[in-house]
Amino acid sequence: MSIVMTGATGSLGKFILRQLLYRKRPENIIVSVRKPEAAEALKGQGVDVRYGDYEDKSSLVGSFRGASKLLLISSPHPDDSVRLRHHLSALDAAKEAGIRHIIYTSIAFLEQGQLPLHRLHLDTEKEIRESGIPFTFLRNGYYMDILRFLGVREAAASGVLLSPPGDWAFNTAAREDLALAAAAVLTEEGPTHTGRTYELTASRTWSLSDLARAIAEATGSRVVHRTDPAAHNPIYGLLPLSEMGKVSPDLERLAGRPLRSLQEEVRSLLNG
Repeated sequence: MSIVMTGATGSLGKFILRQLLYRKRPENIIVSVRKPEAAEALKGQGVDVRYGDYEDKSSLVGSFRGASKLLLISSPHPDDSVRLRHHLSALDAAKEAGIRHIIYTSIAFLEQGQLPLHRLHLDTEKEIRESGIPFTFLRNGYYMDILRFLGVREAAASGVLLSPPGDWAFNTAAREDLALAAAAVLTEEGPTHTGRTYELTASRTWSLSDLARAIAEATGSRVVHRTDPAAHNPIYGLLPLSEMGKVSPDLERLAGRPLRSLQEEVRSLLNG
């Protein structure tokens, strides 16, 4: 039972592929990539690397053929209308290639989101539901990479973590944990995951006070969180447009282990 995946050379795809290689023989893994030359190292591991371009449906059909499951990692194109066209092209190709199960990476708690990308994912999910192909939706929380934009390094240096006033909550997830969940869904046989929608977030939210404590623990110095109306950071303008205050046990259950902690992520960022 072969698995084909798009986005294998991307930031999330690399983690998922690594987990798949722990669980599956490489010859049973197909990667569909626009630039096969960028995946030469995978060929050396025995992975079946095929040319597949969202703008060329016939290439997708060829790259998907022979696989039973498709992991469709959402298109990285910056234009959402183009991304939707890419997703629909992949869906049409999946039908033609005889894919029997589509696993699609979406965004957590879509119905509460107010950004254009939420509509993109809702529209894609709708088309997949109506395609008749069995599906599983992996609604990923925002990546822990958000820490890079919250002034962690500055707080480590100054002892003060600044933010605009607000009751900020975060339900972010580490790529490593999201990859474990995706690999579990892709490699478990049977109907367990068919028709399921998983909200893949942290098991509990964290706050900026939690973040300040994590920075203090990592540096061994006192760090406090303070609000300042003059603190300008575009991230805080986007947060209210996504559902960041809800959590789900789905990610921890599928990952099969405790999730990476905020402290681990902060240490990794500061030591990187």
